[in-house]
Amino acid sequence: MKKDYHIEFSISDIPNLPTGCIVRRAGNGKDQQGRFIKPSEDGQAMVVVDVIDPTNYEFLTEGGIIRPEEGDSLYRHAHNFEDSEKAEAALQILKNWPLYRDDEKMQETILEFVKNAFSPEEILSLKKEDNLKPLFVTIQHKFQIGRHTPKVDWEKVRWERFQEALEALYDGKHLTYVAFIPSDQNHDPKFFSIGTKPHVETVKQLEREEFYFKPTNGGHIKVVSATNETPKRFLVDAGSNEYGAGVKSSISTAELICDMLEKEHPGPEYIPVKGRDAYGVGQSY
Repeated sequence: MKKDYHIEFSISDIPNLPTGCIVRRAGNGKDQQGRFIKPSEDGQAMVVVDVIDPTNYEFLTEGGIIRPEEGDSLYRHAHNFEDSEKAEAALQILKNWPLYRDDEKMQETILEFVKNAFSPEEILSLKKEDNLKPLFVTIQHKFQIGRHTPKVDWEKVRWERFQEALEALYDGKHLTYVAFIPSDQNHDPKFFSIGTKPHVETVKQLEREEFYFKPTNGGHIKVVSATNETPKRFLVDAGSNEYGAGVKSSISTAELICDMLEKEHPGPEYIPVKGRDAYGVGQSY
């Protein structure tokens, strides 16, 4: 564990640690490293910022207290970025990293983090060992970039958008929708709307989304409940010309749509109507 850039110390040395030094505590199943700010009030622990786990390449916390236990190994780095002659050489390794180089907006905050969590000598040692994962993977974990970029649940996004559209309807307002209504039990229904746009425009927008699905039906949903009445009551038709039978749409189709709405967006009362009766035959949908 001990490196040539480490200086070993004991718990009794904590009150005399220089502010800004990089400290590391290893033992009892923990590996913690960060920038020392000050000793705790009892002098037995260290107040630190930008704490990482160098062994597992993880960012742990922006700030906290490292309280050593009996049997822990304690080290401080001999230098930090403020006093090391090797600071620029270490920074060049970071600046040559594509994820840093290509994201100018993040560079300042990444640089600040690296200076708090690592020493130049450590970075150069990792480079010499041809193992920069503790640096680069930890940065990715901290800033949720690269391999740690969160995966977007696009189905959740689609569901939330339609839910918000339903909740926003009030006092006789309506929306046009398109839907995928499955013919079996192995798939879930899906709904999409961009307000009162015609169904053709709605599908054109749907095709641009990450959660595109092929619509089987379309129609209208209109609020018929009074202001602030709960649960809300909606008239629902399946009267799209392009994705249905228009004014000839049967009430049984609307009943199926209502069943799927109750399954996917429970709470309101969905009332099926034939044709385009949720909004009117005058609409060119």
